[in-house]
Amino acid sequence: MPFNELVLADGDTPAVMEAVIKAMNDFRWEILDNLKLSLEYHTEQLEEIKYHVEHVIHEQENRMKKENLEIQRILGELLPGSCTQVKTNTTRAFYINPYGNIEKPFMVLCNFDNHFNLGGGWTVFQRRMDGSVDFRRNWTMYKHGFGDVSGEHWLGLEKLHIMTRSGRNELLVLLEDFEGNSTYALYDEFKIGSEVEKYKLIFGNYTGTANDNFSYHNGTKFSTWDQDNDQSGKRNCADQYNGAWWFKSCYISHLNGRYYQKGNHLNKTGVHWTDFPQYKYSLKSTTMMFRSRT
Repeated sequence: MPFNELVLADGDTPAVMEAVIKAMNDFRWEILDNLKLSLEYHTEQLEEIKYHVEHVIHEQENRMKKENLEIQRILGELLPGSCTQVKTNTTRAFYINPYGNIEKPFMVLCNFDNHFNLGGGWTVFQRRMDGSVDFRRNWTMYKHGFGDVSGEHWLGLEKLHIMTRSGRNELLVLLEDFEGNSTYALYDEFKIGSEVEKYKLIFGNYTGTANDNFSYHNGTKFSTWDQDNDQSGKRNCADQYNGAWWFKSCYISHLNGRYYQKGNHLNKTGVHWTDFPQYKYSLKSTTMMFRSRT
């Protein structure tokens, strides 16, 4: 009997009160049971909605991934693989994609200045001009590169390896002293080995107006102060001469040495091409660049 239908009688007050309390408790439990059932129902509904939303989101994510991959493929085809593929005659920085993967494009300085009537399309990988960048760096820095392509920089040995491991490339070295004299060395082949090979230097025949101070280094491994791969026994050429290079025992050319603002200095730690202009003279500017041969 519901508690609101109970009639209180004299002498039965305790029993009636117990009945009222029990009825009220039963009513409360009935309400709680109904609420529980309602909650379970709505929880199931929310789970179904959640599953549906997650399914839609998952489908959208998969669709977006496929679309992004397609965009990457198209953009990868649009980016040039090297400076020889750039449609311009202006020397400036460009993004290139030699890896064929949009996630790994990088910026390079493409040179089209027609130095010594040799044409353009050169990819610059080393540039010295004002001493603003310290070239005494460790192995990791030389592997990945440092500096800014708009100024002094080193592009990176790993990039050089990737870009020169196939096909045929030529190397051009530009040199300038503080008196305004300039010269060049051109090599008809250029290749850099892998890191396992310690980025071994390989190049071909020489022509140019600078004396050939580079052939001495042909076939040598790259060395930094923290990774000594030279052929000079216990001596660490990179550490001794404040730079990093394809040292042999130790060098005839070393374009990654310490920069001296006035050229002349008393030791061999500078930016050197031994026969230009003279011994113990540190150059004002150097540029090393390569391009694929047609």
